[in-house]
Amino acid sequence: MRRVSAKIFVMTIFALSWFLANFFIGNKFGMRSGYAEINDVKFPQANLKNVKEKTPSYQLALSNNADRGSFKKKVIKIFGTEEPVSQNLSPEEIERRTDSFYSYLDQQQYVKSYKFFNGTKKQFQQIFKMLAGKPPIFPRETDSINDVLQNVFYFYRVLGKERITLIKDILENESDIIEPLMQTFYFWFTSSNEYSKLELTRPSIEQLYIYACFFLETLGGRSYVLRRDSKVRTLILYYCVLIIDQSNIDEVNSNGIDIRPHLRLISEDITHQKSLNYKDQYFMKLEMLRKKYRLP
Repeated sequence: MRRVSAKIFVMTIFALSWFLANFFIGNKFGMRSGYAEINDVKFPQANLKNVKEKTPSYQLALSNNADRGSFKKKVIKIFGTEEPVSQNLSPEEIERRTDSFYSYLDQQQYVKSYKFFNGTKKQFQQIFKMLAGKPPIFPRETDSINDVLQNVFYFYRVLGKERITLIKDILENESDIIEPLMQTFYFWFTSSNEYSKLELTRPSIEQLYIYACFFLETLGGRSYVLRRDSKVRTLILYYCVLIIDQSNIDEVNSNGIDIRPHLRLISEDITHQKSLNYKDQYFMKLEMLRKKYRLP
């Protein structure tokens, strides 16, 4: 029995050696012509294309390139340009981009199913007014379990089921352009109300501050943020940090929110996000804030 087992073992080793020799080595024990080198592993030239196409990093690169191409096309289709929004843009241009987005939404089948009489712009006008008129509870949310529950169900309680469903549908269907979308509306929110042609009145920095505190500091607000996917969650918290910074500039940080721990956390979150198109912009802004608030 031992002789048979030893014989099988020797035959297996011989067969394996023969296969490797034929695969890697030529008649003169050199590399066969027609072989290419990829990360120090030798492959036949004829199989090089197949090897590349089956490499996860290669597939990811192709996917990223395709996603980036479709991202640019959709951004241009909706906003008329792929140029990111910045403080250098006029209120008129920012308003034009938000109007373009509303017009785009009105043409989408999932939005048409709601059968809004006056379109999505009027719906969002109502949403902004409702949120401004009934802000969440902050500070001292945890003084009462009733206050905690009111914050946990805040958006459903104030906006109702249909508007909540609309917002969820937009987040789901427009997830590929969520970055330029949130960027556009952030600059729209924080632009001056002095532009007289605006149809929608922007919230004040004091109102924005309440919602930044809500998402950053309360149980109810954090519960909403944590239920979103990682990209949306990261972007919400990023813009909340920017609003806290602006509140410090305008001296309206009435609750004395310390921006530094939130700044550290959002810097880490963005570092680990792999699918952000504007990642470099976020890092530049965060680096400026880290220096401003003397963080290492």
